Amino acid sequence: MSHTIYTCLRQLRDEADITQAELAKKVKTSRQTICAMEKGDYIPSLKLALQVAGVFKRPVESVFHLDKRKCG
Repeated sequence: MSHTIYTCLRQLRDEADITQAELAKKVKTSRQTICAMEKGDYIPSLKLALQVAGVFKRPVESVFHLDKRKCG
């Protein structure tokens, strides 16, 4: 069983024209945490995942998912 959480964060950030640091500030975490989430090296808490999804005004399941499906 894989414990990787895949994310569309990079794509969403690019579309919104915000940096990792700007996103981190909005959700009160570090830029390194955002970077690790984008790489799939960090599984966010439910609270953090909901906060990140809220920044992009998206359902959490459209930002984070369990399979390697493409973002879009």
